[in-house]
Amino acid sequence: MKNLPPIVKTIIEEEANRLELTVEDILWEMERNQYYLRVFADTEVGLTIDEATALNEAISLRLDEADPIDVEYFLEVSSPGLERPLKKKEDFIRFMGSYIYVKTYRALDGKKEFYGTLSSYDEDTISLILKDKTKEITIEISHVDISFARLAVEF
Repeated sequence: MKNLPPIVKTIIEEEANRLELTVEDILWEMERNQYYLRVFADTEVGLTIDEATALNEAISLRLDEADPIDVEYFLEVSSPGLERPLKKKEDFIRFMGSYIYVKTYRALDGKKEFYGTLSSYDEDTISLILKDKTKEITIEISHVDISFARLAVEF
């Protein structure tokens, strides 16, 4: 089974909405010959263990009733964490001003990895403020050049 039936996403989103949670991502993965349905949920103040448990139980009950997945799998519900991926336009807008990590497909000024403060987002690019010893440099990175982006913890 490569793709999840659409009803699975619908069930997950309905239960998250009922519990006033936001679904950040849904992954269907195989590891060591075992399928995993991974749901990443959050709130404005962070997902608690009780909220994750409640969502897990609600999704599990609904999926057991509907039985749309014809293979055995594990259901995991968790928070995307402190270093959550930034995938959608809404992610970049929500975390404007945050410290992030960006990896690019091709080298930009000889580098493919950047840590900096997200300072702007538009249809084509993001801007990062990088610290270079005693000065700050602003760079623009095209969306098509971004292979991966996530929040980062600044030390």
